[in-house]
Amino acid sequence: MYLWHTFMMLSNSKRLLIICQKVDEQDDLLGFFVGWIREFQRYFQVEVVALHGPQPRPKLVRWMVFVWNVLRAARRSDAVFCHMSPIFAVIAALGGKPVSLWYLHRSVTWRLKLAQKFSQKIFTASAESLRLESKKIVAVGHGIDAARFATKRDWRSAERILSVGRISPIKDFETLLRTGLPVTIVGRPIMSGDAEYFEKLKQYSNANFEGFVPYIKMPEYYANADIFVNCSPTGGIDKAVLEAMASGCIVLVCNEAFRNDLPPELFFKDGDSANLADAIRRVQSKSPQELQSLSGALLQRVRSKHALTATIHNIAKHIAF
Repeated sequence: MYLWHTFMMLSNSKRLLIICQKVDEQDDLLGFFVGWIREFQRYFQVEVVALHGPQPRPKLVRWMVFVWNVLRAARRSDAVFCHMSPIFAVIAALGGKPVSLWYLHRSVTWRLKLAQKFSQKIFTASAESLRLESKKIVAVGHGIDAARFATKRDWRSAERILSVGRISPIKDFETLLRTGLPVTIVGRPIMSGDAEYFEKLKQYSNANFEGFVPYIKMPEYYANADIFVNCSPTGGIDKAVLEAMASGCIVLVCNEAFRNDLPPELFFKDGDSANLADAIRRVQSKSPQELQSLSGALLQRVRSKHALTATIHNIAKHIAF
């Protein structure tokens, strides 16, 4: 089902306009946001305007319709919450209502700097998730629906290795594939240059590429994995790592942004396949009891710092009206 445009909960008095790219539970990248909208409904009357609707339109027409819908919806709202696109905040500000932006990215672009001027608050997952310096920034956790990924595990070994993300050089899947260990990779090339990188990855015979997987089916892949590897360099916290933790996977990362979330033994050197292979073997050598304990600790970390309910609660109490 393609959910789009308007969600209402009339029992609340404050009216919140949410602006986002897409509302589609099938989408592999943005499907999670449907859960965010439902959680926002606990606090506000919610109306949603999405850039991409159920009917495809030429780019210029799509943007014209989008801007018209935003400005019209802003007039009947008390505040606006924009998801991930700084330009949404700039457009929303034309409606004359207080604007808040959710954003996390390693790059500080001119669009973000401009959006900062028009926004009352900028929400992000953690201090490492956004390099913009502003007193408007509020870190609220990553908003992971732990219940969606909950898995009953019977630890006997840790052989199945999974990695998830856009097929892109920034994800550095080669470091994982060069270990020679059998790996399942979920993701697809999207941006320009990704397809060429994907062709390069196909030379590795130890990779099982699953391609596009709807977001609602991702819990199955996490549940069928023991070890989750993320080779992205230091930057923001990758949501896929937290989803894997919520499912009980043992995660391995090189991203220093996870230093406050993971014990040292779950880090490997960026770009170092031999070091990653050693880290995987250390996990695989653990007893079932050790694996169970470590898995439980990671799950609790997600629930305590990045739970969806806590994240939306923190956003709700800081949104300017």
